Amino acid sequence: MSYAVKKLEEELGVPLFESEGRNIRLTVYGKVFKEYGEAGVQQIQEGRRQLSEMALSESGKLSIGVAEIVAHKFITDVIKDYRQVNPEYRVDFNLKRAVTGKLLDMLQSGGLDLAIVTTRPGEKIAGFDLVPMMHRKLELLLPAGHELAKQKSVSLKQIEQYPYLAFGKEHALAGIIADVFAKNDIHPQISSVTDDVRTLVAIGEGVALLPKSKYNESAGAIAVPVTGDTSYTISLASRNLAQEPKVAQKMASFIVDFCQTRGLTWS
Repeated sequence: MSYAVKKLEEELGVPLFESEGRNIRLTVYGKVFKEYGEAGVQQIQEGRRQLSEMALSESGKLSIGVAEIVAHKFITDVIKDYRQVNPEYRVDFNLKRAVTGKLLDMLQSGGLDLAIVTTRPGEKIAGFDLVPMMHRKLELLLPAGHELAKQKSVSLKQIEQYPYLAFGKEHALAGIIADVFAKNDIHPQISSVTDDVRTLVAIGEGVALLPKSKYNESAGAIAVPVTGDTSYTISLASRNLAQEPKVAQKMASFIVDFCQTRGLTWS
């Protein structure tokens, strides 16, 4: 102990103790340092308490990223059901929408706890845990008066005949659709690159492939099924779910169960 005290005094450059007969007492420097030392111990203990609570508690703050192509109603329904099933837990949700690439960057940097992203079927991404939640297909969005709008389905080959509206390369769907075209030897006539294909389709600028959704059709646009394999996956991504706080683990399990129990896994 005396050696440790001596080393600490040498490091600080001041004496912490002084002799008083057979006893020792704190110097004026020692008294000041003692106050900071006690405060430091209290902060460490509080830090340990908060870390333990964070790791084990099913309440707390939770940041979830959602890919832009995932319907708003999906995540709002998930949160609504979560609160109904778990009224005893207080979770403060922070939702962020972006393209899949951006969400993965935010997840990697710690800006998100979980992310709902689009992936290719069977895809693995280094550094992330991916849990497939929903398998989806693409459909063709057409202007309402288009000559294919009344057909029950269209083939991918038919798309080559019309101006095609493509997503930008940074959009997760761009890679998925490019794979579909390459696999089926399709060469679309790309007339425009945009992230808002619905609007351009509705005003007659061309046709576009979009995830099958009841939200696609709007004034001026009609959705038609596409024959052939146009599948992709919506997955739940995390850095390492086993090491995430309890609140994140519970929410991840709930989201996957939500998809399974409501028949959303395949469409």
